Amino acid sequence: MMTSLRLGTAAAIALLAAASAAAADPTISYVPNSLRQSSIHRGPWTLHEAGRHFHHDASGIVPAAGLTPPYNPALSGTPYADLCAVNGEHTINHERSVMQPYYFPFVRRRGDVLEGFFDYRPRNQEEATVSAISTDWGESWIFTGKALALNPYCPFDATDPDNLNVNVNGQKTPYGSSNANAADNGLGHAFVLRVKGTQHIYHLNRANGHIDSDQLVVHRLHRESEEPLRGLPDFGYVSPLGSAGYPKLEASATTTAGLVTPDAILGAVHMEDKTAVIYVAKSLTPGDAGFPPSQVCPSTPAFALTNLVNKKPRKTNHDVITIRVATTTDGINFTDAGAANGLQDPTTVALNGIRWLGSGSILRIADGRYGMFFGAGNCLDNDSDGFHFIGYAETDGPVRSAQDLLKWHVVRGFDNPILSTDMVVDPAGPRKYPLNAPLVNAGGADALTAAQVAPFVPPGEGFTTNFFSGRAYDPQAVYTDERTVTIVFAGYNTPQPSNNLGDYRSIGRFQLHFPPGYFSPPHFERED
Repeated sequence: MMTSLRLGTAAAIALLAAASAAAADPTISYVPNSLRQSSIHRGPWTLHEAGRHFHHDASGIVPAAGLTPPYNPALSGTPYADLCAVNGEHTINHERSVMQPYYFPFVRRRGDVLEGFFDYRPRNQEEATVSAISTDWGESWIFTGKALALNPYCPFDATDPDNLNVNVNGQKTPYGSSNANAADNGLGHAFVLRVKGTQHIYHLNRANGHIDSDQLVVHRLHRESEEPLRGLPDFGYVSPLGSAGYPKLEASATTTAGLVTPDAILGAVHMEDKTAVIYVAKSLTPGDAGFPPSQVCPSTPAFALTNLVNKKPRKTNHDVITIRVATTTDGINFTDAGAANGLQDPTTVALNGIRWLGSGSILRIADGRYGMFFGAGNCLDNDSDGFHFIGYAETDGPVRSAQDLLKWHVVRGFDNPILSTDMVVDPAGPRKYPLNAPLVNAGGADALTAAQVAPFVPPGEGFTTNFFSGRAYDPQAVYTDERTVTIVFAGYNTPQPSNNLGDYRSIGRFQLHFPPGYFSPPHFERED
């Protein structure tokens, strides 16, 4: 169990020392052996469960061209093994299992425990929000609730990795194969914020024609509840298959106003009369259509991670990301404060640059500045989710107004990352990406065995060595003690989920040491 933090004389002296040295970048080190792949006790179905009475290993890869479902499990696996019972109900995770398929966490400290809100997303089947608590700094979690799901139905064929059809009252009904339905595009990227005594949970609406153009979806959370999602609708949408047509948000959902094409909130700073949020604004259209050719990504290079698995280049991604700041007095209506500078360059095509910064969190530094832990990437992945590495940045000065959140500098970037996906080498140089070993440079962290994810076969030595070998992003930073920060993050074993449906969308954690007193202790009375 975590121990309560009390700021004594020694810590106060350390705070002053840290503040006096604020101009220098901090010395950061990895806490040895703190990297863990997280597990969860109970909750919805997981890819792998090893209980005494309930045991299964979901698996699956893209079947060979020319084949049609049902596929041979010995050759392609069973990606939805035991997701549904014989009566058509979704099954549960009965004991403690690896935390898959969970990703995109939002984590906060509530006294002596961590509280997490996770995006639960079986590929092409479902998306929902799951809440859980941890008493061991994110190594293991205990399920506390699930809400705002998308799809109540079951796969028609558990061997089909694309889930082309679902079972609706015994009828084979187009799902993953139909643009009229949603597959796994529900409500994601959860963020919780309390404004003037009211707690809101925000989500991105992924539905076609709504993602990264609509405002964020908002629901109100109940106060002081051990089950924070209690009272929210079980389903966030009116089912597309029960009502015909594309899914529509359920009636109690409201939306924000004033944000610019929001995708995810990175953090919030409470000020005297308002709250400032820093968030990801993502433009899908027009995207980079007006950029000169020299500022548009080419296809991924032959040595890129995605090519090691797919054996073909990933096409150019035209999304444009801007990190923006906005203020609110009620948590619903926002006023734009401008675009942040110094975090990423939406025009860079450098393979060690930061073109897309798509996720992260912030912590208050003792001298009044803020630090940001972020997930980012570039043309080496051609994916605007920004999942190639986890980095760190700081504001240039103390944050007293929203304008102070507009100026940042990167401390840990692509070539000196905190955590990274597997290294690749451009043979033309030769040139390594990243150039230097990550701060968290640990191997063999995947809790699953090769047999559990068969028939997937790693494409080469040194690849798929960790549960974050293909993707690492959305670091959630939590103040742990006067020199320790815990990071809960999302990782994939493979760059694309379809390549290894037995080992994707996973949660992990590690810890970092900073100079004593570098970050401000949390203000528990605010509970946000």
